[in-house]
Amino acid sequence: MIETVSSIASSILGRYESNPHWDHWPFGPGYGDFWASALKMLFVAAILGAILLFLRVLFGPNGKLRDPELDREAAEMREKALQELEEELKNGEISELDYKYKKKRILS
Repeated sequence: MIETVSSIASSILGRYESNPHWDHWPFGPGYGDFWASALKMLFVAAILGAILLFLRVLFGPNGKLRDPELDREAAEMREKALQELEEELKNGEISELDYKYKKKRILS
């Protein structure tokens, strides 16, 4: 029984040890066949993407660790920009079409 388990383990390890492209995966040198290099880059990109998503959830708009003061300041700046835009429209400084585009940009 023990010999069978050890022979299975040694056959598995023997198969992986025979492929030099995977010796230092994913942080080894960039040479090797195309797929090994592509998978290394994809793996690193996935890790960085997960980190960015995690930070976005924590510190993005309405995030759990975001300072509420930042959201309040952004709302005040948006209101001020909308008031200035309406004043420009009333004074005839911009056209109705420009007003619509600028308002859409401010609110998005």
